[in-house]
Amino acid sequence: MTATSDVDLVETVRRAKCGEASPQDVFDTFLRTRVYCERPEVPGFLTVIAPDSPAAEASPRSRILDLATATVPEPPQARLVPVFTSLEQFQLFTGGGAWFSTTGTDLLGLLPPGVDAWLDPAAEHTVRLASAAVAVEPVLHISYRPRGGAA
Repeated sequence: MTATSDVDLVETVRRAKCGEASPQDVFDTFLRTRVYCERPEVPGFLTVIAPDSPAAEASPRSRILDLATATVPEPPQARLVPVFTSLEQFQLFTGGGAWFSTTGTDLLGLLPPGVDAWLDPAAEHTVRLASAAVAVEPVLHISYRPRGGAA
Protein backbone atom coordinates (compact mmCIF):
# COMPACT_ATOMS: atom_id res chain seq x y z
CA MET A 1 0.00 0.00 0.00
CA THR A 2 1.05 3.54 -0.49
CA ALA A 3 1.47 6.24 2.09
CA THR A 4 -1.72 7.74 0.65
CA SER A 5 -3.83 4.92 2.13
CA ASP A 6 -2.15 5.51 5.52
CA VAL A 7 -3.18 9.17 5.35
CA ASP A 8 -6.66 8.09 4.26
CA LEU A 9 -7.00 5.93 7.40
CA VAL A 10 -5.95 8.75 9.73
CA GLU A 11 -8.30 11.15 7.95
CA THR A 12 -11.17 8.63 8.05
CA VAL A 13 -10.68 8.13 11.81
CA ARG A 14 -10.67 11.90 12.35
CA ARG A 15 -13.83 12.27 10.25
CA ALA A 16 -15.52 9.45 12.20
CA LYS A 17 -14.70 11.12 15.52
CA CYS A 18 -16.49 14.24 14.21
CA GLY A 19 -19.48 12.23 13.01
CA GLU A 20 -18.62 12.74 9.33
CA ALA A 21 -17.73 9.08 8.66
CA SER A 22 -19.14 5.84 9.98
CA PRO A 23 -17.38 3.11 11.97
CA GLN A 24 -17.82 0.96 8.84
CA ASP A 25 -15.84 3.57 6.85
CA VAL A 26 -13.00 3.31 9.39
CA PHE A 27 -13.09 -0.46 9.32
CA ASP A 28 -13.14 -0.67 5.50
CA THR A 29 -10.22 1.76 5.23
CA PHE A 30 -8.25 -0.09 7.92
CA LEU A 31 -8.64 -3.40 6.10
CA ARG A 32 -6.87 -2.14 2.97
CA THR A 33 -4.19 -0.04 4.71
CA ARG A 34 -0.61 -1.12 5.37
CA VAL A 35 0.03 -0.96 9.12
CA TYR A 36 3.12 -1.45 11.29
CA CYS A 37 3.62 -3.39 14.53
CA GLU A 38 6.51 -3.93 16.89
CA ARG A 39 8.28 -7.17 16.02
CA PRO A 40 8.95 -9.48 18.97
CA GLU A 41 11.90 -11.87 19.07
CA VAL A 42 9.55 -14.85 18.65
CA PRO A 43 6.52 -14.98 16.34
CA GLY A 44 3.47 -13.30 17.81
CA PHE A 45 2.36 -9.87 18.95
CA LEU A 46 3.59 -7.58 21.70
CA THR A 47 0.64 -6.30 23.73
CA VAL A 48 -0.12 -3.62 26.32
CA ILE A 49 -2.77 -3.52 28.99
CA ALA A 50 -5.88 -1.75 27.74
CA PRO A 51 -6.26 1.65 29.39
CA ASP A 52 -9.60 2.54 30.96
CA SER A 53 -10.12 4.89 28.03
CA PRO A 54 -7.79 5.12 25.02
CA ALA A 55 -8.85 8.76 24.75
CA ALA A 56 -7.90 9.52 28.35
CA GLU A 57 -7.43 13.17 29.15
CA ALA A 58 -3.80 12.68 30.18
CA SER A 59 -1.27 13.59 27.54
CA PRO A 60 -0.32 10.71 25.23
CA ARG A 61 3.24 10.73 26.59
CA SER A 62 2.12 10.26 30.22
CA ARG A 63 -0.38 7.55 29.21
CA ILE A 64 2.40 5.74 27.35
CA LEU A 65 4.58 5.82 30.45
CA ASP A 66 1.68 4.46 32.51
CA LEU A 67 1.27 1.58 30.06
CA ALA A 68 4.99 0.90 29.85
CA THR A 69 5.39 0.64 33.62
CA ALA A 70 2.15 -1.19 34.40
CA THR A 71 2.33 -4.64 35.97
CA VAL A 72 -0.17 -7.33 35.11
CA PRO A 73 -3.01 -6.91 37.63
CA GLU A 74 -5.22 -9.60 39.12
CA PRO A 75 -7.39 -10.58 37.29
CA PRO A 76 -5.69 -9.93 33.94
CA GLN A 77 -7.06 -6.95 32.04
CA ALA A 78 -7.83 -6.78 28.36
CA ARG A 79 -4.76 -6.65 26.13
CA LEU A 80 -4.24 -4.54 23.02
CA VAL A 81 -1.76 -4.77 20.17
CA PRO A 82 -0.41 -1.31 19.30
CA VAL A 83 -0.76 -0.82 15.54
CA PHE A 84 0.68 2.14 13.64
CA THR A 85 -0.25 3.92 10.42
CA SER A 86 3.35 5.00 9.81
CA LEU A 87 6.87 4.45 11.03
CA GLU A 88 6.71 7.94 12.53
CA GLN A 89 3.76 6.88 14.72
CA PHE A 90 5.65 3.67 15.57
CA GLN A 91 8.65 5.73 16.70
CA LEU A 92 6.49 8.04 18.86
CA PHE A 93 5.06 5.14 20.86
CA THR A 94 7.90 2.62 20.97
CA GLY A 95 10.97 4.81 20.72
CA GLY A 96 12.09 2.68 17.76
CA GLY A 97 13.17 -0.88 17.27
CA ALA A 98 12.29 -3.85 15.12
CA TRP A 99 8.99 -3.76 13.26
CA PHE A 100 6.95 -5.61 10.67
CA SER A 101 4.17 -4.50 8.37
CA THR A 102 1.05 -6.10 6.96
CA THR A 103 -2.40 -5.10 5.84
CA GLY A 104 -5.20 -4.41 8.29
CA THR A 105 -7.05 -7.44 6.93
CA ASP A 106 -4.13 -9.77 7.62
CA LEU A 107 -3.49 -8.26 11.03
CA LEU A 108 -7.05 -8.75 12.26
CA GLY A 109 -7.01 -12.30 10.92
CA LEU A 110 -3.84 -13.09 12.91
CA LEU A 111 -4.81 -11.57 16.27
CA PRO A 112 -5.60 -14.06 19.02
CA PRO A 113 -9.24 -14.15 20.17
CA GLY A 114 -10.10 -11.31 22.51
CA VAL A 115 -7.08 -9.17 21.58
CA ASP A 116 -7.93 -5.90 19.85
CA ALA A 117 -5.84 -3.48 17.80
CA TRP A 118 -5.02 -0.03 19.21
CA LEU A 119 -4.38 2.29 16.29
CA ASP A 120 -1.70 4.98 16.76
CA PRO A 121 -1.79 5.05 20.59
CA ALA A 122 0.39 8.19 20.82
CA ALA A 123 -1.78 10.21 18.43
CA GLU A 124 -4.86 12.35 18.99
CA HIS A 125 -6.74 10.19 16.46
CA THR A 126 -6.13 6.95 18.41
CA VAL A 127 -8.90 4.36 18.20
CA ARG A 128 -9.47 0.78 19.37
CA LEU A 129 -10.44 -1.69 16.65
CA ALA A 130 -12.23 -4.85 17.78
CA SER A 131 -10.79 -8.02 16.28
CA ALA A 132 -14.19 -9.66 16.82
CA ALA A 133 -15.47 -7.51 13.94
CA VAL A 134 -13.93 -9.99 11.50
CA ALA A 135 -15.02 -13.16 13.29
CA VAL A 136 -16.60 -15.70 11.00
CA GLU A 137 -19.42 -17.74 12.42
CA PRO A 138 -21.23 -20.54 10.58
CA VAL A 139 -24.84 -19.80 9.78
CA LEU A 140 -27.46 -22.30 8.64
CA HIS A 141 -30.30 -20.97 6.50
CA ILE A 142 -33.36 -23.16 6.12
CA SER A 143 -36.26 -22.45 3.80
CA TYR A 144 -39.49 -24.41 3.79
CA ARG A 145 -41.79 -25.16 0.89
CA PRO A 146 -45.38 -26.17 1.37
CA ARG A 147 -45.96 -29.91 0.81
CA GLY A 148 -47.03 -30.81 -2.66
CA GLY A 149 -45.74 -27.55 -4.16
CA ALA A 150 -43.70 -27.43 -7.32
CA ALA A 151 -39.97 -27.22 -6.99
